[in-house]
Amino acid sequence: MKHSIMLAGLGALAACSTPGIDYSAAIVPPHTAAVETRSVDVGRFDGPGGNWFAGQFEAMLVNATFNGQPWFKIARYSDGYVPEGQRAGIYEGITNIESYEAEEYTRTVSKCVEWDGLFDCEHREDVEEVCLREEVDVSVTPRLIEYGTGRILFSQTYYGSDSHESCDEVYWHGRRGKHHKGGYSYGLIGGVQPPRDMVVNALSDTLHTIRNDIAPRNTTARATFVDEALDPMLAADPRFEQAVKAGRDAPYQSCATWRTLKDQYPNAPAVTHNLGACYESSGDFLGAHSLYAEAAEQSAAMSGTGQPQKDYSQSLARMSSYRTGLQLLDRLVRDESEWIAVPPTEGEAGS
Repeated sequence: MKHSIMLAGLGALAACSTPGIDYSAAIVPPHTAAVETRSVDVGRFDGPGGNWFAGQFEAMLVNATFNGQPWFKIARYSDGYVPEGQRAGIYEGITNIESYEAEEYTRTVSKCVEWDGLFDCEHREDVEEVCLREEVDVSVTPRLIEYGTGRILFSQTYYGSDSHESCDEVYWHGRRGKHHKGGYSYGLIGGVQPPRDMVVNALSDTLHTIRNDIAPRNTTARATFVDEALDPMLAADPRFEQAVKAGRDAPYQSCATWRTLKDQYPNAPAVTHNLGACYESSGDFLGAHSLYAEAAEQSAAMSGTGQPQKDYSQSLARMSSYRTGLQLLDRLVRDESEWIAVPPTEGEAGS
């Protein structure tokens, strides 16, 4: 496979304020079995809004793409038979309402009660409105079950929420509330279920996160710089701060400076690390991995504890994940190409 994209590691991307170099990337989620299982079906999702969610879940799978190509194939293996050499599974799950709270309150607003023209208000009055504020939290737990074995390949719980406010001049006595001797109780505590549209909105809130957890995606990543020099001589060198700041707007200039500084300060962990970030942003992950490991060793030697500082250990772990993800993508794309039958040439067709 020729890599036209750069593979980003697992975990959160650096914040925009973190210095470094941005580059095109592909994030491979850590749920390897789910990523590998590309022939899938969708079964039942039991619970509130479950039927609706099952349809939306299947639509999410159909629309999940990587490098412009569908990642999943919807395959109906109702008899449990799967073609040899392929892994297939079915997504099923449970939805649940975690909480639903509602409360009534009043507010006073100024409204036009007499118009002199289309946009000309002649007279305004203060009007008291009765309002209802509602909040619902839901959870959904999709499970990927392997055809043939019944093994659960993936299971994770996701949470979504929705809120709604509405106000009227007319008092709807106890709307969304349940009457009792002391008045009205609202939400689940009052034995009232949330409106269906709020439930499906909250369930919909989970789909984006689920998609990103089960399939690779293209995005923009940042190879981050360490902006604190542990070496006092390096900290006094103005080129260090200049190279850190240049990463975003002039990455080539920044990386040229890191190469020069590496020759002058070969044992400075910040320089070694930031040169590794240059290698990462250019797609040389092996070189980046080697430099991040060297920087971690240099940081550990200078820390006094024998352990590298957090920035260095995180970059090393992240690059390890990058390369693992790249290997997984290579294998999956290679396996997929082997499934495609190659048509015979003209000479072969006649033989």
